[in-house]
Amino acid sequence: MSTEPADSGQSGTAAAPPPAAPAAPAAPAAPAAPPNPFAPPAPLVPYAAPHAVPDATEPSDATDLLEAGGEPARPKRRIGAGALFLTAVLAGPVIGAAVGYAIQSSRPPTPLPAITAPKPSYPAERVDPKALAAAGPQPLNIDGDLRKLLVDRPSGTEDRTDGDGDGWLSPADRAETFGNSQRMFSEMLSNGFRRAATVRWESNGDLYRVMLVQYAPDSALQAITGVTPDSTVDMDVSKFPGNDESYLLISKKTFNYARSTEKYYYGEATARKGTVVMTVQVYAKNAVDRAQLEDIAKRQWERLA
Repeated sequence: MSTEPADSGQSGTAAAPPPAAPAAPAAPAAPAAPPNPFAPPAPLVPYAAPHAVPDATEPSDATDLLEAGGEPARPKRRIGAGALFLTAVLAGPVIGAAVGYAIQSSRPPTPLPAITAPKPSYPAERVDPKALAAAGPQPLNIDGDLRKLLVDRPSGTEDRTDGDGDGWLSPADRAETFGNSQRMFSEMLSNGFRRAATVRWESNGDLYRVMLVQYAPDSALQAITGVTPDSTVDMDVSKFPGNDESYLLISKKTFNYARSTEKYYYGEATARKGTVVMTVQVYAKNAVDRAQLEDIAKRQWERLA
């Protein structure tokens, strides 16, 4: 009987591995170093636009730069045709002005022509101011008492002189002879009113008034225009023969007295002599006698001549 184990002589049977050696004890971990407060901060990773993020499956130069601590290259921006056109439009005038200024500055200045003016001429002989004034038309100088220039009141008539009865007419009394006395008072003073004389009478129910109003010399030319009636509707208008600065009015219809229902026909003759304006007025119950009005106006005009 053999003393070897029964399975030792069998082929194909592996021997059992030797027992493993016991593991060496692990070395203790080194303590972590405290953070350095003076160490520089870590580099910032720039943000990449969504369309610029590289595919994770493909290698990227930007990834390599980020790992190395550098900055990725920015994509090149393309300038459009609109921007180029706008730049050309803005730069064209500036360049043209600069070129024009350079050309003008290099040219010599052009001399201006000499100023020419006619030489003053003088008369061969001296003019005597007094002789020259005497040769011209002389203005009519009406001074003194205007009441003496009025026509005489016809005999047999009743005296109805305005104002204080002495023949003088103040601006207020003159303004009261018009409908809008306040406006007429202001206009007379602004038109150069100086003084006025009047005579008034009544005959057979008809009223007659003759006035001489004197104005300042500067206002005498427009005095005749200032006394022209505002309206000549329903009026027969004419002029004195040979006198352009005159007019003769005869109403074709009746008017009412102020604040009264009594009616009257109106007639007026006005003319200017120098600085004096004469006015003859008639307030008649019946149609105005034109011949009588012209006769009174003619006699008053002759006394001013």
